[in-house]
Amino acid sequence: MYMEVVTIRSFTLTDIEFAYESVIIEKWGNTKKDIERMLDYDPYGCFIVDVNKKPVGHIFSVSYGKLGWIGLLIVRAEHRGMGLGTLLMKKAMNHLAVCGVETMNLEARPAAVQLYRELGFVDQYGSLRFAGNNRNLGSEHNSTVKLLEERMMDEVAKFDARYFGGNRMKVLMQLRCDHPKLCFASFTGSRLAGYVMCRNTEKGYRIGPWVCDAENPRAAEELLTKCLKTLGEDVEIQVGVPVVNKTAVQILRKFRFKQYARSMRMRFGKVLETECINGIFAVGGPEKG
Repeated sequence: MYMEVVTIRSFTLTDIEFAYESVIIEKWGNTKKDIERMLDYDPYGCFIVDVNKKPVGHIFSVSYGKLGWIGLLIVRAEHRGMGLGTLLMKKAMNHLAVCGVETMNLEARPAAVQLYRELGFVDQYGSLRFAGNNRNLGSEHNSTVKLLEERMMDEVAKFDARYFGGNRMKVLMQLRCDHPKLCFASFTGSRLAGYVMCRNTEKGYRIGPWVCDAENPRAAEELLTKCLKTLGEDVEIQVGVPVVNKTAVQILRKFRFKQYARSMRMRFGKVLETECINGIFAVGGPEKG
């Protein structure tokens, strides 16, 4: 009888084309640069599953200290139903546990929720996907929003950690480095009130992270306005928003963004007591939080 040989190995630079092809097939909108960044964030947390020495799936994970994130789990359609997704998940979860992670988060598409539940993940809240353009903008009438400069990054990372629940300086620094003209910060006097970052995708642009003082919705709206005004006309823009942040949902609907999909934020391990989700106006991406 013909036996298929399944192996899981570390992701390498030569696997980037395979992963990029996978996200294109799934129409997720990630760019090749997104995959390169994920590998750079945590090169030991990215894995490939081979069947008979041929890559058929991948997964990425990243540690933010006690908090870890898992994403970009894809198994090619012709090899689904073999339990390969479960094997990849267990490999990533074990990696994060060895790194000292106590809370693992992910965003699950509806079809994958049951898989994650069987691995011990629990539902937290819905995550909404919005799409729109920059034709319905508010007025830009203040000077509190500034281009995010490198010298501000320590302050931004500390601010971000109060809401996100972990230190993701490596992610924020790389996003700002890759898109220096699409990252902004808002100040109330000399105090940081929020920031927003934007990156290009295969379909247009994605906004996020977008993090702001939950008590200052005006600053959040001004950040979004500044970001949208910087982009070219009539480009497609996507935003992922926690459903519990009703202010973020209201702002996006004011700008006539439309919800097009929904996923589930799920958790494995301890409840993240330091997370303040009402300050998360947009996630950086489902693959990294």
